[in-house]
Amino acid sequence: MSTVFSPSKARVTPAPAVKSEPKLRVVYGAPFRPPRMPFVIFVVALLAAGLVGLLLLNTELQRGTFQVTSLNTQADQLRDQQEQLERQVRTLESPQNLADRAVKMGMVPNPNPVFLRLSDGQVLGVPAEGKAGTGTTMFGPAGTPVVAKPPVKPPVTPKPPATANKPRATKNKPPATNKPPATTGANTTTGG
Repeated sequence: MSTVFSPSKARVTPAPAVKSEPKLRVVYGAPFRPPRMPFVIFVVALLAAGLVGLLLLNTELQRGTFQVTSLNTQADQLRDQQEQLERQVRTLESPQNLADRAVKMGMVPNPNPVFLRLSDGQVLGVPAEGKAGTGTTMFGPAGTPVVAKPPVKPPVTPKPPATANKPRATKNKPPATNKPPATTGANTTTGG
């Protein structure tokens, strides 16, 4: 036993080693790092809003383009209509058409037109009454038979003393008839 309990063989356990812990200290001025997820969400939302805005802008531009195209088409149609109406007015204002309409209404051409000189107000020419039926012989039938109206006899008025081819003075008036004298440039008067 002596060998078993000998001090040389006795086990000696070493004392546990003391671990040195680091000393804690307060660190001032450490940079703050914000979390990345909210920033990423913000950027994605900003891009999405920009894309939606761009799509809305493009849609409005397309709508405006369609409206401009529609208005241009309408303007072209109105321009064509205006040209057609102007052609119709030119046709209705033509001398031949006016003469035909005058004959249909019973008007006759005046063989002795009277003119008024505006500078001194002098009447040039002697007014004379047109004869019924002379319009169809002068202009020809206007496509349909023209029924000539019988002339209306004007009331008899005393005639001023005859002057040998002298134009009338400015204060003298032509004899009163129920038919107005022809105006400058017109060759027809009413036939009653």
